[in-house]
Amino acid sequence: MIQRTQHSLLVEQAQGLCREHNASLLFLTLFGSTLYGTETPGKSDVDARGIFLPSVDSLILNKAPKSLHFSTGNNERRNLSWDVDIDLWSVQHWLLKLLPSGDTGALDVLFSPSHTACTLYRHPAPAAVFANPLRLMDTGRGRAYAEYSLGQAKKYGIKGSRVGALKAVRAWLKTLCPEPRPDERLEKYLDALAASCPDNRFCSVVTVRDERALQLCGKLHMGSIRTQELARRVEADMRRYGARAEEAERNEGLDFKALSHALRALDQMEELLQTGSIVFPLQGRKELLAVKEGRYTWREIEPRILERLKAVDALQEHAPFVGVYDAAFAEACVLACYDGFATP
Repeated sequence: MIQRTQHSLLVEQAQGLCREHNASLLFLTLFGSTLYGTETPGKSDVDARGIFLPSVDSLILNKAPKSLHFSTGNNERRNLSWDVDIDLWSVQHWLLKLLPSGDTGALDVLFSPSHTACTLYRHPAPAAVFANPLRLMDTGRGRAYAEYSLGQAKKYGIKGSRVGALKAVRAWLKTLCPEPRPDERLEKYLDALAASCPDNRFCSVVTVRDERALQLCGKLHMGSIRTQELARRVEADMRRYGARAEEAERNEGLDFKALSHALRALDQMEELLQTGSIVFPLQGRKELLAVKEGRYTWREIEPRILERLKAVDALQEHAPFVGVYDAAFAEACVLACYDGFATP
């Protein structure tokens, strides 16, 4: 855990960043692995997120920034354990743009006060915001955490992705149709191939000019072509797009940090739907840390991600807690920050 003197330096740095842009600091928290409880001693850098209040003058002159950033790192290398990143959002951008869009980082900041040791600075002006999180998000429509999770994992060919569909079709062809006759046509296998893919967005049977075809990852394969030709095309696409998926099968080239984020996002969405809140540090942090450190293989991680995606989708249908974004309340909170900052 970062020492208290370092906390003070982070607050000073954030306040200085705000002063440079004629703004005032409203909130600052330690973020990332420190907030989640998955930091690795000696390896995790210092990440802080916060909210600032643009000055009235900057708003009138249309010069108010949406975000502010400070970093000791650079684009030439990955951040090291002693590097510091501070990212601040204007209260308007946070409440009126990011939260209604379901931005996962914005939602994490909203629930971050649950980890009191990570809260570095908290002005009383936005108190109503942190007291009413379910009025500032839309859990019924949003799949933000789930989509974030898929985004972290789909490059490895997870089911529900384009590469995952290619993998499924190739596996079906190799297992159930390993040596098709030279004159055998694809039409015979269209329905079975489509059924082998768990997501019909990337693999389905369609009709084109009265002829059935397999629509696979945006490409049409007419039923009149030979089955051997489809197998050749799938192999070519896998060579082009599926290198990471092939490595994942061998447990090579995996970004375990990204995969831990995939599982973390689903844990958070499930907790939010079940309890109406997200409590930091996360309950499942030990498992997440094990994934981050590479103690599980891809074959063990993929079914966990799929299982939790299914659980989250089922929960959304009948969630005990539902958040409905209240635009009028969000706007009132922004105005209250200006009133509250004048008389803290």
